[in-house]
Amino acid sequence: MNTGTHQHSKFFYSALAAVAMLGPILLVFAAGTLPEGAQQRGSLIVHGHEVLLAILAAALALRAAYTMGFSRALKIVRSQQQQIVRSQSRRSVAA
Repeated sequence: MNTGTHQHSKFFYSALAAVAMLGPILLVFAAGTLPEGAQQRGSLIVHGHEVLLAILAAALALRAAYTMGFSRALKIVRSQQQQIVRSQSRRSVAA
């Protein structure tokens, strides 16, 4: 695959930046097609930005897991979950 950049990581960050910049612009264009003063217009923009933010956060989390190696990232998540469970069980025993 020839991406125009010689490193795939540069392509990922370029694509991420393009989505981050073009997403809100496209949302405003889509909202512009709705009738003036419609309540759906504002909610489309707000909820659209929420979805866009969730997509960008998920992409960055997956990219971080990819660079760390998925098995190592899953070990970190499991260890943190186990620490939370242990601290909750200690609190319930102490109470």
